[in-house]
This record gives sequence, C-alpha cells and structure tokens, in this order.
Amino acid sequence: MRLGFALPDLSAPPPLPDAPPPDPALLEAARAEGEAEGHARGYAQGLAEGIAQQRAAQEAAIGMSLAALATALEQAMDHAEAVAVRCAEALAGTLFAAADAAFAARIERDGLVEATVTALLPALTPPREATLRVAPALAEVIVARLPGCVTVKADAALAPGEARLEWPDGARIVSAAARREAVRAALAAAGFGGEDA
Repeated sequence: MRLGFALPDLSAPPPLPDAPPPDPALLEAARAEGEAEGHARGYAQGLAEGIAQQRAAQEAAIGMSLAALATALEQAMDHAEAVAVRCAEALAGTLFAAADAAFAARIERDGLVEATVTALLPALTPPREATLRVAPALAEVIVARLPGCVTVKADAALAPGEARLEWPDGARIVSAAARREAVRAALAAAGFGGEDA
C-alpha cells in the first residue's frame, strides 16, 4: 500500500482577502442616482407622448374646423345664389311693372294708338268707315287726335294699352298680352326672369 500526500499547488494565486461590506452611503447615492435617472427618463418620455397626443388632438380639431368652415362657405354661397336669384326676379318684376306703366302713359302722351291707326290708314283707302275700340279712360284723348274717318268707341273690356281697330273687311288688335310677352322676352334676353316678370 502506498501513501500519498496532497501537496499545495504553489503555482495557484494566493486567495483574495474577503471584500469589505459595501458602504451604505455609496449604496444610497447609487439608488438616488438611479431613481433620479429613471424619473428624468420617464418624465421626458411622458412629456413627448403628451406633446404628440396634444398635437394629434389639435390637428384633429383644426381638421374639423376646416371642414365646418368649408361647409359654412358652401352654404353661404348657396344662400347668396338664392338671394341673387330672388333679387333678379324682384328686379325683373319691377322693370316689367315700370314698362307696363310707361307704356300706358306713352299712349296718352305720344298717341301710340294714334300712330297705329295712322299706319293702317293706307289699308283703309279708298276711305271706308273704321271703328277703334279703346279703354274708356283713353277714349276722349284719342278722339281728339284721330281723323274723322275713324269712329272711337269706349270698350270697358279693353285695358289701357289695348285697342281694336275694325273695318268692314278686316281688323287690327293692339294686344296688352302680346306687349307683355315682348317685355318678358326682352327681360329674359337681358338675364332677368321669374314667375312675376
């Protein structure tokens, strides 16, 4: 039987001495520094997220405001167009009424019916008896202006501005309806219209 002895390994480094316990002040300082760093990082991240959310909310609000503004402008344009149409129609009605009144006044002032009869006199030659029917309010005015071959009669069925010239084989009518239609056509050609025109 052989006996052996365990010899120390002289090439191994000597054992390290036991480390001293950590300094509590250093531990507290490291903990405080870590907390401060974590707080700063969290604050910065939260601030960035808050700013991003606020920007998104502002952009959404601006988008909604722009959409509402576009709708309001479109409605305003529609309203303005409707007002313009109503104004044009009212103006057309006013112009038509003014033309109607001016035509009736012109009959008394300028003898429009007289001019119509005078233009027809060649058709009444050789002289033949003719009868001119006019509104009662104009009968006396026209009698004073027409030649003797035309008999003027007041006709309550005729409005001022209307007349009917009759002779044995013909007749000629000065029509208020035709005149009004001509005025309507002139107003329409000028860009005015409407039911009241």
